[in-house]
Amino acid sequence: MKYSLLASISATALVMSSSALAQDQIEWSGFGSIAAGMTTGSNDQLFGYDNDLDFNPGSLFALQAKANLSDKLSVTTQIMSRGSEDFDLGVEWAYLQYQLTDSASVNVGKLRLPFYMYSDYLDVGYSYHWLRTPQSVYRVPFDNYTGVSFQHNAFVGDFTFNTQVVAGNMQDDISVIGGETAEAELNNLIGFNTSAMYSNLTMRVAYYQTNDANIQLRGIDGDVDALLTLLEQVGADQIIAELDASEDKGTFAGVGVMYDNFDWFVGAEYTELELENSYVPKQRSAYITAGKRFDSWALHATYGKTDDKVMNPERFAVPDPQLQAVVNQAANIVVTETAYSSIGVNFNIAPSAVLKFDVTHADNKLTDESDVLASAAVQFVF
Repeated sequence: MKYSLLASISATALVMSSSALAQDQIEWSGFGSIAAGMTTGSNDQLFGYDNDLDFNPGSLFALQAKANLSDKLSVTTQIMSRGSEDFDLGVEWAYLQYQLTDSASVNVGKLRLPFYMYSDYLDVGYSYHWLRTPQSVYRVPFDNYTGVSFQHNAFVGDFTFNTQVVAGNMQDDISVIGGETAEAELNNLIGFNTSAMYSNLTMRVAYYQTNDANIQLRGIDGDVDALLTLLEQVGADQIIAELDASEDKGTFAGVGVMYDNFDWFVGAEYTELELENSYVPKQRSAYITAGKRFDSWALHATYGKTDDKVMNPERFAVPDPQLQAVVNQAANIVVTETAYSSIGVNFNIAPSAVLKFDVTHADNKLTDESDVLASAAVQFVF
């Protein structure tokens, strides 16, 4: 049903775009990023880049259309082409919006899941100072959901509050163990985020949960299949249940703060993600960033860190020492403890375009390996 709804909304937008009468009522906008990067070490790999200069991982183009169907009802769709996906076109957003009052609205369709402070602008690199959002925090392997959101703005004294409540489902292919792709599904997803703005200060809290999270592990990797088959043969069904993500409860919580007086800025985010009774560890992530603007250019630096933890490791206990070693490896395969340090400089080259340079160093505490990525991008809106 959710995909029928999405198809209907997209079709409505296309019909609107084909109507001569509607041409004047459609608001067109877009954005893009042409990015290039390479690691400095021959064996280094980071954010999809390696030691060969590559333009694909960070490049994207998007076009958005919004049509007003009445003074309160509108439809918006956004199509995007990502270099990391061979520039195949995809529908990123497609939703109906009904304006209930001047301060409240309801959206229905395919929407951005607002986990983070910059979720709404996640792909619009021009809107933030980084070349890419800090991967220490912005690492949940899906960005959108299909469902409904209610948004409300309120003014209390000198504060402005923006609250968003969401409910829906997510079904997508996500990157899991060793970069392999698996089918994932979240049902009964609900949550909220609230931002409070006072002068140049913005503070934000967010919380989301699902009671039915599923990730299909079988068939994505031969080693995983072999381990699950071996566990079945020895009757360790409980271990399989603990490793498998099936109808599990998942939670996401985050806090963020940003102070920006248009001369200099400093901010931070901290998030925790937990998928109970599965191989996914508790993911604790954070970053702090600061920068200074000088006329048409800006300098900034960011430090981020991941600190994952396997919860209740005793649930993976098996009597066979050799099998235990394999199970432990599987239970820890997606655990990360990595520190990211980056420095960047931006130059405004046009009223709606910025040239960015970034150097990021990643230090993996578990493997004692480090990678350095140098990248540049022109990011723009129109």
